[in-house]
Amino acid sequence: MLKKNKKCIICSNPRLIKYLDLGKIALANSCLNKAGLKRPELKFPLRVYYCPACHLAQLKDWVDRKMLFEDYAYFTGASQPLHEHFRKYAEDVYRKFPTQTKQFILDIGSNDGILLKHFQKLGAKVLGVDPAKNVARIARRNGIETKALFFNLNVAKNIVKEYGHAGIITANNILAHTNNLHGIIAGVKKLLDEKGIFIFEVQYLGDLIKKNEFDNTYHEHICYFSLFPLVKLLDIWGLQIFDVERVDTQGGSIRVFAGHKPLLFPVNKRVLKMQNLEEENGLHNLKTYKKFGTVPQKIKKKLLKLLIGLKKQNKKIVGYGAAAKGNTLLQYCGIGTEIIDYIADTTAFKQGKFTPGTHIPILPPEHIKKNLPDYVLILAWNYASSIMKNESWLKNKNVKFIVPIPKVTII
Repeated sequence: MLKKNKKCIICSNPRLIKYLDLGKIALANSCLNKAGLKRPELKFPLRVYYCPACHLAQLKDWVDRKMLFEDYAYFTGASQPLHEHFRKYAEDVYRKFPTQTKQFILDIGSNDGILLKHFQKLGAKVLGVDPAKNVARIARRNGIETKALFFNLNVAKNIVKEYGHAGIITANNILAHTNNLHGIIAGVKKLLDEKGIFIFEVQYLGDLIKKNEFDNTYHEHICYFSLFPLVKLLDIWGLQIFDVERVDTQGGSIRVFAGHKPLLFPVNKRVLKMQNLEEENGLHNLKTYKKFGTVPQKIKKKLLKLLIGLKKQNKKIVGYGAAAKGNTLLQYCGIGTEIIDYIADTTAFKQGKFTPGTHIPILPPEHIKKNLPDYVLILAWNYASSIMKNESWLKNKNVKFIVPIPKVTII
């Protein structure tokens, strides 16, 4: 179930340097039912390493991908903010690249097909590829043809035979999840039309470090990207980045645009500007990563001091958002039902289950009205504004919100 990798996943450098260690953690998206509470729970080391050769941050302890993804507990369509994000995403791509969009669009790691649905509404021919069989079934029911497979070169060859080359290939928050980066990019190279565009989003390492987002570390995420290693990875396979944009998903991400070399598209000045900023901000310097490695302990100390102090005052505390990042935070800080009574979450799939590692009940948000707390700890802090807006009625009940990242704050 666990493979120990010995070299950089991009450049094969064997000298990887550990800078973050969150201990042994249960899988962040593996919520438990009542029967699961009675069985021994699997926990794996969660440690992040820095490659000084290509500047990629990465895990060396790889949990089996099939165990993680073939029955996956994450549905993109369950998030209303992501609905809006992907609607704008599709419209933006269609506006910028109408010829390629009309050709054929493939989405790698398409989940329940939310992005492809928006492309489909614009008249595009679409296909999804996602290894989660349960999620792929939902996508098909939503009218999105989806192959339940891990994307690689062989899959790409078969798609070319059946559908032809793709004008647009998208991959959103997928490159972080794979231990087969080169296999995926080789597949993209094979499948992408000569005038086609590869568009992908990845959580941005610069934001993760700047905003103290250590809880965005979990076993599904093998890689944590800045732009520099992405440039190197694509160059190996004859692809080149010609534009990059900042987007606000996942606590801060980048959207990258690439094509075959030699490029048919002008290179936007944003590409070089971001690479220069990364060097200026210390993303090529081990000291930056070592300093970030001290952040979790500081936040843990402040958060526990606050929560334990509130419990001594007999205050009632609940969580909001049983997100993977929240499950990492709870486990690392050792926060269980002695502090958090339950966690409210809008995802029906998670309701009635329990958080991995800490075994806190997950209930619908409506439960808050029946069981009013004094404080709400927002675990899905990237949606803090949206959550506080949706639950603004709590302010009239003198309920306060606690946001743990980037620093412990009471609102």
